[in-house]
Amino acid sequence: MTSEETMDLLSSVRLGVNLNLLEDLHISDVNEMFIQTQPAHLQKMLGKQLDSEERNAERARFLRSRLRDIGE
Repeated sequence: MTSEETMDLLSSVRLGVNLNLLEDLHISDVNEMFIQTQPAHLQKMLGKQLDSEERNAERARFLRSRLRDIGE
């Protein structure tokens, strides 16, 4: 998942939170995901340099895991 795609989709999620359509998610969670999915943050979190394809895969993995944890 590219940075641009992530920003677009998280913006839609943020709108859903602001419209009270998503009850289990808080705006602070969405804001945190916006920051943590940036290239430098992903690399720092994983402790290594990543090329574009690796970042895209790790970004998708991170979001899938984070949203799963919030939904439980």
